[in-house]
Amino acid sequence: MNKFTEEPLPFATVYWKSAGYGVMTDSAGHFKLARSSRREDTLVVRYVGYDQKMVPLAATDVPSLLIQMEATMKPGVEVKAKLDKGLVWWRQIIARKAANAPGHYDSYYAELYNKLEIDISNIDKRRWEKSRFMKPYAFVTQRIDSTSEQSPFLPVFLSESVSDYYVSGSPSRVREEIRALSSSGVKNESVMEYMGGINQKINTYQNTMPVFGREFISPLSSVGDRYYHYKGLDTVTRNGEQFYHLAFTPRREGENLFAGDCWIQASTWAIQKISLSVAGAVNINFVKRLDIIQEFTQQHEKEWVVAKDRFVVELAPLGKSRTTFIGRKTTLYRNVAINQDFITTKLSNNRRNEEVVIADSATAGGKAYMEQHRPETLTRNEKHAITLVDTLKSMPSFRRLSNTITFLVDGHIKLGKVEIGPWYKWVSRNRVEGARVRFDLGTTTAFSRNWRLNGYLAYGMKDESLKGKMAVSYTWPKDNGWQVFASYKDDLDNNQRGFNGEEVSLDNIFGQLVRRRGIPQKFMREADMRVSVLKQFPQEFSLQSTVSRTCYTTFEPLPSHKIFLLTEHEKVVNTELQLKFRYAPGEKEIRTFRKTRRVRSNLPVAEVGYSLAGAGVLDSKYQYHKLNMSIRQQFNLTGWGRINYLVYAGQIFADKLPFMLLQLHPGNETYYYNKEAFSLMNKYEFFSDRYAGINIEHNFNGKLLNLLPFMRRTGVRQFWNVKSVIGDLSYRNRVYNQMEFGRYGMRSLNGNVYTEVGTGFDNIFRFFRVDAVWRFYPQKAPVSNSGNFGVFGSFRLQF
Repeated sequence: MNKFTEEPLPFATVYWKSAGYGVMTDSAGHFKLARSSRREDTLVVRYVGYDQKMVPLAATDVPSLLIQMEATMKPGVEVKAKLDKGLVWWRQIIARKAANAPGHYDSYYAELYNKLEIDISNIDKRRWEKSRFMKPYAFVTQRIDSTSEQSPFLPVFLSESVSDYYVSGSPSRVREEIRALSSSGVKNESVMEYMGGINQKINTYQNTMPVFGREFISPLSSVGDRYYHYKGLDTVTRNGEQFYHLAFTPRREGENLFAGDCWIQASTWAIQKISLSVAGAVNINFVKRLDIIQEFTQQHEKEWVVAKDRFVVELAPLGKSRTTFIGRKTTLYRNVAINQDFITTKLSNNRRNEEVVIADSATAGGKAYMEQHRPETLTRNEKHAITLVDTLKSMPSFRRLSNTITFLVDGHIKLGKVEIGPWYKWVSRNRVEGARVRFDLGTTTAFSRNWRLNGYLAYGMKDESLKGKMAVSYTWPKDNGWQVFASYKDDLDNNQRGFNGEEVSLDNIFGQLVRRRGIPQKFMREADMRVSVLKQFPQEFSLQSTVSRTCYTTFEPLPSHKIFLLTEHEKVVNTELQLKFRYAPGEKEIRTFRKTRRVRSNLPVAEVGYSLAGAGVLDSKYQYHKLNMSIRQQFNLTGWGRINYLVYAGQIFADKLPFMLLQLHPGNETYYYNKEAFSLMNKYEFFSDRYAGINIEHNFNGKLLNLLPFMRRTGVRQFWNVKSVIGDLSYRNRVYNQMEFGRYGMRSLNGNVYTEVGTGFDNIFRFFRVDAVWRFYPQKAPVSNSGNFGVFGSFRLQF
């Protein structure tokens, strides 16, 4: 078997070196061979693309012999013939690709068995045993697999699931019903969904394949000969059926391509099994090695369907020579049915195009169900992995260690039904408050899985004023799509606003460290009450309604809020009703108790918002209508990286509104690059009551830098971007707000186009990004320190 992927190697040659006779392994990698007739002999195992393995006779005296082989596929192949037979075979595969690729059906069903194992590899066992820090966990070393002295590994996690998987072609719908799930340590249902089959799609027949957010050209692509060398290796006959063995390697180093091999059924030119390995110079962070294996079988000797998927990856976050993590994901497809009425009936229950349903009994009886229905017997290592995490979690010392790491990374400390944090907001500083202290408190899942209560109190030493927030939310159980949120907040607006209302908080210990010097810090205090109701509909769209009442107080150098008041006893108060429609086809959500992370597809996401305010409602002084809309999308350009774009527009229908109710174009007053704001625009610099804009970023993923040989293994990626907006402000709104006010000078775009063009390098040392940005606008900025060029930095964790 393959030492890394633990996959059997079909049709390998096994023979006795001295005795001179042998056999060939079957399609599952099994073989039977009589003992050598010689007193001293060596068992030789040969397989194209692997190091030859030699096993002494004495080592074969076991009932069952497991032979592991190391792949040695090189990234280049020298082809001397004018027309290699491998290229001829590839052309035959492509010519029959449409007929042989799975998917020629109106509806499809399979029973899926998914298994995910995680191992820690390259462990220094002696160092572990001597460490005072690891001494409480010395029993763990007894479970380290040392069959390989070079890289012993420790199995630490195993998840298994059995589900019913339904698919229809037109309309495109997918439904997965997980009937049993056994997992050590993971209880979050959203994470459990990703351990099923609906999110683990591999199709080697496609022209391109997404791997860790990178687009790879498949060796079975219709234009594969532009990217790969193909070489015919062997022809074998098993059970009267002839198979061809084809190898492929990248033509150029550094591109997103695979090296590997496949077995082809000669009579149909269909792929029976294909193995893909990521070449050494491919630009994926932390990935030391990656293999994808896919097997196919014929359904009723006609339709080809997937029989098995296997995805194996070794991650090296600490460096390739240090401790690594190996993940092995296996999916078996059983009891396949095509174009059956029961499939259509099941899919008619879908509320969304893609839906995952976890049975109530899936986790409670998961382990017992697996013992009776598991299609593959667990290995010794997999059995160790089942119990290891649960054993560690029962140890007080491990719980303390886990809580400490969680506190440092996540920022929160859980104390039963409540949690405090994040720690990085406990102390901060700004111009209005001076030193600021803050204390946050919120509930956990131990309090309720549907109710969430949280809030904070903050106090400024300079202004001697208490601020705070209280919030409560309720999410209906059974995922029926309803959520209610209510909050009251009285605090400074210490946020960096972005497009479509996106915000980045600067209320933390790092906020002042990254501020650009010489730009006066500007604040408003907002006393805001709001109630919001969200409904997510099955057709992948959502509708959110929000009622809010906000009272505004401004501080220098912003214009005083008093210029909008008739008497000193009045306040700038606004009451608003907002409706927001969002359509996000193909988008998925990973939900945790504190927040929801959206995983977007390559399809456009559209948002439309409408706001209405009436004078006299809850002391409101203003009346207006607002309409805004946006479309954003991300997609790949084959061979040329990835593009993200955002197009937006809006209008406010009112003549006399204070600036805090107009459209504030988002500025950035820090050295930290924010993709949701204009880098060289100040906060509160430009306002509009009608506007339209576009943002585009194109990341080449190293396409251009790979032309330089010395840059191919650095992992650095190049990009360019453009942010542009056109806007205007009515004459009455300019007069009412006394535009060009004081030394700060808030302004209207006056129908001009504001544009920022940027380029730079991403993935520097795997974490850092540097942006060089140029600003183009007819007039100079009112603050001298905000020039027409700037360099910004940022960091993120990415593959």
